[in-house]
Amino acid sequence: MLLLILLLSLISQVECGFIPKKYELSLTTLFDRNDEFNGEATIHVGVTGSVKEFDLKVSKDLNVQKVTFTQGNTVQRGRANCKFDFFYRNNCFFSAIIQPTQIKMNEKENKVHATLLSAITPESIKEEGFITVEYKGKIGKKDAKKGLYFSSNNADLETDLKNGNAIYLFPILEDVAAPLTLSVIAPYRTGVETNLKDGEHKSFAGSPSSLFSNNFNSGNEKMKISDLKLKINAPRALILQSS
Repeated sequence: MLLLILLLSLISQVECGFIPKKYELSLTTLFDRNDEFNGEATIHVGVTGSVKEFDLKVSKDLNVQKVTFTQGNTVQRGRANCKFDFFYRNNCFFSAIIQPTQIKMNEKENKVHATLLSAITPESIKEEGFITVEYKGKIGKKDAKKGLYFSSNNADLETDLKNGNAIYLFPILEDVAAPLTLSVIAPYRTGVETNLKDGEHKSFAGSPSSLFSNNFNSGNEKMKISDLKLKINAPRALILQSS
């Protein structure tokens, strides 16, 4: 009887967790002397059971600054330390509860452990639920082969996300096939090469205003982040030839 209870307990623990449903990834690089980039990963999730703690796979080389969880549901007043907001998805406005998290980096295992203020259940995210991770990183030296690094010409930027390297550029739950979007925010005339489909490219609605948002998506297909190919070509001056 005791053995059965223990087995049921273990099964219950295994079944509780977040399931990635979509990844929205964003990288910002200024191509300046700081050789830094900013990143934001939004991970839309489903959930089994009740989850109050979770791990993100992310390299210790990335500086994770903030992790929040957004619940799209009816606003519940009186939730201490939670921010209330609204967001727009699928032509609908949703009220939202934005939970901050306590985060702790496990450098040995390349993980960030996040603890929520209150547990997430299927009912609490029946409209929408997503994790948002804000982070910074350093651009690697020429041909570093991990993260975002300079190519052989020491100007353009490349990635190699195979063989477990995805976590050196993007925080993830699991490297599973899912709908994928990517925004590369960079100075005007920056070129972006990727195996994703072209989306809408537009001026960046933020600061500095001189940046341009290059947007891509996987369309109706699902893709692993490790299968994403990305090269960011440094801005080139426009040379006009006289006739």
